[in-house]
Amino acid sequence: MFHLSLFIFTAFVIVLMAKLYKFAMGNTDEHATENEPYVFKVFKYIKVESNTIQQQQPLARSGHRIVADSKYLYSFGGYNPQIPADYQRRREDEDFPLFQELWKFNFASREWSLFSICGTLPLELASNAVVRLGSYLMVYGGTGSPFGTRCSNSLYLCSLKDDTSKMMEINTTGQLPIPQYGQALVYHNNYLYTIGGTTGYAYSCDIHRLNLTTRVWEQVYICQGNKEHEPPGRYRHEVAFTGTDVYILGGGTAEVAYDFKELPVFNLEKREWRSVRTHPDANTPHYGLPKGRRCHGAVQNDQEVFICGGSDGTEIFTDLWRLDLRTSVWTRIDTCILPNPTYFHSTAVTPEGKLVIFGGIISQMGQIKRNNWVYTTWLRIPKLSEMCFEALLHYRPVLTKYNNDELISIGMPRHFIHRLQQ
Repeated sequence: MFHLSLFIFTAFVIVLMAKLYKFAMGNTDEHATENEPYVFKVFKYIKVESNTIQQQQPLARSGHRIVADSKYLYSFGGYNPQIPADYQRRREDEDFPLFQELWKFNFASREWSLFSICGTLPLELASNAVVRLGSYLMVYGGTGSPFGTRCSNSLYLCSLKDDTSKMMEINTTGQLPIPQYGQALVYHNNYLYTIGGTTGYAYSCDIHRLNLTTRVWEQVYICQGNKEHEPPGRYRHEVAFTGTDVYILGGGTAEVAYDFKELPVFNLEKREWRSVRTHPDANTPHYGLPKGRRCHGAVQNDQEVFICGGSDGTEIFTDLWRLDLRTSVWTRIDTCILPNPTYFHSTAVTPEGKLVIFGGIISQMGQIKRNNWVYTTWLRIPKLSEMCFEALLHYRPVLTKYNNDELISIGMPRHFIHRLQQ
């Protein structure tokens, strides 16, 4: 029965691909593209060119945070000291080179749109920690300008369903973490865990958690430096999560960037730290382990974690590494190199397994500058129907302008129709 079901599914996908390919290639009107033939590629960065006019796109930025679902990339906050004067936001008669903004980017249409959010918005808009829970975005912590003089321990919630959503601050009680930025978040069993961060002067790796039902904070672990395996304080680290264990990936202080040879791991059930020794990539003896870094990007795809870019304070990186959490083995993905050394960017992964990178600081031609570019790469081979959808958009991008009936008439599955609609 299993083999029969697999055969039927495969046959359906092949028929669908053939039908949609015929539609794409058989229409030679003015909307047909002149692109090179579609070729599926894994571990190959593709720059996603925006179809939105420049004046309606987010400006170049760093220190922002992004999340993604199948349809959209969402970007919150960020910083750019070269913001044009007419773009600056004023708070208490001071100019803040920060972005009090929430943007979304449609992967299918390649169009940006700005949320008209209202309500209580944070002023601390750089190096926040964010997490997406279904159709909601949660924003925690962060810093304002000048950095370190104003930090946050506030939690904000915003619906991603409506472009005119209201952002609200969540009133919490209990043992609140101190205001910090550059921390990391983990959501598990209706608790929101915050790990590490800095005030701008002191660094921690303390762990607190918020009960999202009662809205009460409690201390989970406060590092005193007197127990084995307690990690030193850090900020701009990333984390991976297995359901019980939180892996701390890199990060550092103003002077230090921590490496990846031994990873601090915190068990949520036992509430204790341990150290996990990782194993180098046997195929790249000179680069067997990623160099220590902070301000890098990291995403988790099932039991694999990918890190990209970042800086150790001297060198800015372009590499992509994969860590298998089951074996603790690192693999350097040599075919996937960022076009420019990049740090203070933000990364996310779609449910289908596509890595998304937006913004950050790059080193280009000896100059350091911020950007507002979107790059993507597949981290795994997706379903055949996903490849078909990607190929169809490659040949017929005008499909994003079709209505439901037109899309249904050509055999487009409804879950793909949803992703085509703005």
